[in-house]
Amino acid sequence: MSAVKWKVVAIMLVATVAVSVGETLLSKGMKQTNTAGPGLFAQARAVLNWAVLCGMFLMAAYFGLYMIALKWADLSFVLPLTAVSYLLGALLARYYLHETVTQTRWIGALIITAGVVIVGLGEQSGPGN
Repeated sequence: MSAVKWKVVAIMLVATVAVSVGETLLSKGMKQTNTAGPGLFAQARAVLNWAVLCGMFLMAAYFGLYMIALKWADLSFVLPLTAVSYLLGALLARYYLHETVTQTRWIGALIITAGVVIVGLGEQSGPGN
């Protein structure tokens, strides 16, 4: 792989961690507020929760990094790299949020991650590299 593509992989690794942690914090914060109804107070309480704020910041950082990666590489290369977030999300759900992650979900996350590896390895042997 070229140096630019390695940069894209590094950026997407950071972006994937940011979005996975951001989604986890968003989930934690929404469960802490326990509000889903209409009304300005309920909405403000949810948005002003520390975990929700941090989650939104990390997800915004993800989109910024994603845009940079798309500037440097093709969508067909960048998009599969985001799939690693499924495995990281399952790990965070299980060990940080203490959710039950079924065997089927683990297998699915591993299959998705294996697909990312296959796409990455196929990139090395493709034309133009």
